[in-house]
Amino acid sequence: MKVTGSGPIASQNARRSATTAGGFSVATGTGQARATGPAMATTGVASVAALLALQEDDGPETRRRKALKRGGGLLDCLEAVKLALLEGGDGSVALSALSRLAAEERQGDPDPALQDVLDHIETRAAVELAKARVRRAA
Repeated sequence: MKVTGSGPIASQNARRSATTAGGFSVATGTGQARATGPAMATTGVASVAALLALQEDDGPETRRRKALKRGGGLLDCLEAVKLALLEGGDGSVALSALSRLAAEERQGDPDPALQDVLDHIETRAAVELAKARVRRAA
């Protein structure tokens, strides 16, 4: 095939014989090559709503993983606030990240022990945010 330019692509409708230049032949039950038909179009998804519903259906393991990730993120932000305060800074960057994470909606997890730990982490985050507001007001 020779590329001649950037013009539109034209399909080639020429029929090829069963035997190619290299001597290779395609054997079929009748001894002749079958003509290929046009490619069948794939059917699309009925609606985008169905895809969104599938994505929202989180199983218990996915909810647990998300809860653990959120709790870990809150703990990381609390640690960053602590380090910033120990270094003499105000920790405004860490506090804004902490505020953003604390404002995210928490999904329910069936594990009561994990819920209890997340409650404690969120309480500690709320205390640090309240202390930061008092420091700013003073």
